Amino acid sequence: MNNPSLRLLILLQHMPREPAFVSSQTLREIVIGKIGSEVSLRTIQRDLALLSAYFPLIQSEPDGVGKTGMGWAFLRDSQNISFPLMGSAAALSFNLGMQHLQQLMPPQALEYLRPYQQEAEKLLQAHDNQKFQSWLAKVRVAPQHFLQPAQLKPDVIESIYQALLENRQFRASYKDVPERIIHPYGLVQQGHTLYLLCRFFGFDDVRITALQRYSGVQVLEEEVRPFPEFNIDDYLQQGAMQWLVAASDVLELELRVEGHLLFLLQETPIAENQVIQPDPISSDLSIVRAKVRDSHQLRYWLLSQCSQLEVLQPQVLRDWLAKIARDQAEKYLA
Repeated sequence: MNNPSLRLLILLQHMPREPAFVSSQTLREIVIGKIGSEVSLRTIQRDLALLSAYFPLIQSEPDGVGKTGMGWAFLRDSQNISFPLMGSAAALSFNLGMQHLQQLMPPQALEYLRPYQQEAEKLLQAHDNQKFQSWLAKVRVAPQHFLQPAQLKPDVIESIYQALLENRQFRASYKDVPERIIHPYGLVQQGHTLYLLCRFFGFDDVRITALQRYSGVQVLEEEVRPFPEFNIDDYLQQGAMQWLVAASDVLELELRVEGHLLFLLQETPIAENQVIQPDPISSDLSIVRAKVRDSHQLRYWLLSQCSQLEVLQPQVLRDWLAKIARDQAEKYLA
């Protein structure tokens, strides 16, 4: 059935946002496919002219006979229109999500999502959504430690994200070494630091590189070397971002813990296989056992908690901590 109201809704539903355009001929074919009956191009053109009087639609230059090649789109910065309208809970979730995805998403994707963010913000500013709007003033993400985030250069970030998005190589300086050719394969955020998983030209090993150490990035036309065996989830599961001391070392960790640390490990275990048992020596202490990878993250954590734990096993970790304790004692007790 050729219903004028249905035609208008279909046209709005399939309207892209500038800089993408869709021709009136393509829109005509979409409408015919949806309603199952013939519609003239002239009818579609009249519908589009009508919609442009009420919605922020713009036209491109025609490139076909009878304006069949004329493109239509929503104005780049116009407010988004959702069907159905975005609800309050969805608007709140979208707004919070955008705040915490700024560093992880390509600039092009953020630009595409900006109208949806504007729609969410406008909805939360409405008088009947005060409880949702006030939620934004109550929720924060606290920094994990006192070190300030590294300063990232906007042009560097944009270029690296473009190369990663388009599977292209880029030339850059890394840690002040110029003319590096980089093959990017993945992006990981750890704490407030962003790391690029990549291979350097001529090498096959995957390297973990911090984005703040790049400068002078130039995206190249050449595609990255194929790397079908690389899977970012498998790579992380192997413990790469834990900064392993030795890739194959799995430790039978045994700790004697006390005080607040016991409650912390009950809530946030070292590993899924963690077991906590009473200490046979003292009722005030507990024994924690777990199989873990030997990593720098593990060792730094043990150092940070050394006043409330004693490493019983393995001996290699016990000796390592003992040496650090002796070295520190020499500095502070000399």
